[in-house]
Amino acid sequence: MQKFVDRHGRVWIVDIDNTTLRRVKTLTGVRLLDAVDGDLIPQMTQDFLLLGEVLFAVCKPQADKDSVNQEAFESGLSGDCLTEARNSLVEALLDFLPEDQRRLLAKAVTHQREVTARGMEMLHRKLDDPTLADKMVAELEANLEVPGLNAKSVTSPASSASIPAR
Repeated sequence: MQKFVDRHGRVWIVDIDNTTLRRVKTLTGVRLLDAVDGDLIPQMTQDFLLLGEVLFAVCKPQADKDSVNQEAFESGLSGDCLTEARNSLVEALLDFLPEDQRRLLAKAVTHQREVTARGMEMLHRKLDDPTLADKMVAELEANLEVPGLNAKSVTSPASSASIPAR
């Protein structure tokens, strides 16, 4: 059994069994086992609304017992507790799976975390570049140029003397 603490200080138990799988699918349309051979974990890493819906469905028996509706539950999900909650969900899923699938999902999770960490490092490096603003302005200026129209091609209108008479 895994757990996480929401931003209101409530402790939520994350435990997965067959009834949990069915409840999550019924309430959200999400198959938790898609985490093994699909892209559910990356989706929940990027889509916090999806994560909240899935977590509520997993924790629904406790939420019902504590008279916490979905909106109140999801209001407790923000900041670092989102990561803690997602990790608890993944660990609970690992606990549920048989050994062969557990090893497969554990490898996938490890790779996903590495990709995420590397991506964040790359973004930090790019955002820390002191010339970033200059590069962005130069790109914006280049995109705003009208083809065939530049300072050299803009001339004053022709005088009436150079316009042929009809």
